[in-house]
Amino acid sequence: MMKDILTTANAAELLGVSIRTAQLWVESGQLPSWKTPGGHRRIPRQAVLDLIEDSAQTPVDLRANAVVLAGKGRGSDWVEAGLPGSGLLIEVAEELDLVRTLLDPAPPTLLIVENAEEVERKKFVTTISSDPRYRQTLVFTMTEKGAGSPAARSDMRIQMRMLPSASAASTAVIDSLKARLLDDTGENLGFARPLNEKARLEAVRRTALVGSDADSRFDRLVRLAAFVTRAPIAMFTLITKDQQWFKSRVGFDGEGTSRDWAFCNETLIANEITVIEDMREDSKLQANPTLDEPYGFRFYAGAPVRDPWGFALGSVCVIDTVPRSLKREERDALITIAEAVSNLIRLTAIEGAGDASKPPHALEFGPLGG
Repeated sequence: MMKDILTTANAAELLGVSIRTAQLWVESGQLPSWKTPGGHRRIPRQAVLDLIEDSAQTPVDLRANAVVLAGKGRGSDWVEAGLPGSGLLIEVAEELDLVRTLLDPAPPTLLIVENAEEVERKKFVTTISSDPRYRQTLVFTMTEKGAGSPAARSDMRIQMRMLPSASAASTAVIDSLKARLLDDTGENLGFARPLNEKARLEAVRRTALVGSDADSRFDRLVRLAAFVTRAPIAMFTLITKDQQWFKSRVGFDGEGTSRDWAFCNETLIANEITVIEDMREDSKLQANPTLDEPYGFRFYAGAPVRDPWGFALGSVCVIDTVPRSLKREERDALITIAEAVSNLIRLTAIEGAGDASKPPHALEFGPLGG
């Protein structure tokens, strides 16, 4: 009987992935498991064998990350340029060994390789392209003699010429992503959305938090955000396709708003802490009805809340009715609280996956960002 039951390490070995990747599949409920009385995870062997038998069905859990193998001396420029509006966290390295560590525990949504004509980098790209784990990762290769504009070599492989600056290369990648319509909802909803919106919305759905009951653990963290920033209003928001829902809030009545009212949408687009000292001065927000009475909002600061794969679900934000700024320590505190909320979401997911009343075969199964 025990041979039909695997530990997480056993399952990872059979699947050919890292233990960390297998743990993330278990935590998100994508790999059936249950918890023993002693607190150890166990996985049905047959579930793992089914994945091995048909590798095309193996879950490809893309992280909401972009990994950049930068040209020599261009790493810091890539960090500064980022990939604004993509919805992706960016990780940059100039050395192959470090990039290989960044590819674990799960493949990134986007991989950018500069100077891809160099022998070792060319071998690296060939290896990635032949590895089924990266079949859903979009790979940009940049060479000195590449095409003047991004050219598709296959559905998920794009080649282009090296550009003189990381900023120019970032802009070219973003323009290419927009042209590929990674956000293929095809609707004009009147507000900006990150380019990975489809996968992000699926991540929000998987948390099962929208519409859930009040949770004192989240409430305490939101009250702390209000306290440390001296703000009259604080919230933990989740952003769905067209709504902003408040999982926790202090200083504001109501359970949510339409998304076009959501200041937290700006945090999703920036994918980092966002501070708007006077919303009256921001042209994107001047038509927002909450700037007028009875609300009279002026100040906003929000830090992203992310799931274990890095997808921005919403934010921990604070709002005030007077223009103001945040001190450095207040910014750091808001980021830390948002990270605590993110960790709490992960803990909640683990608890859900370990529900003894739910048999392993009843757990949801499938890729997160597919």
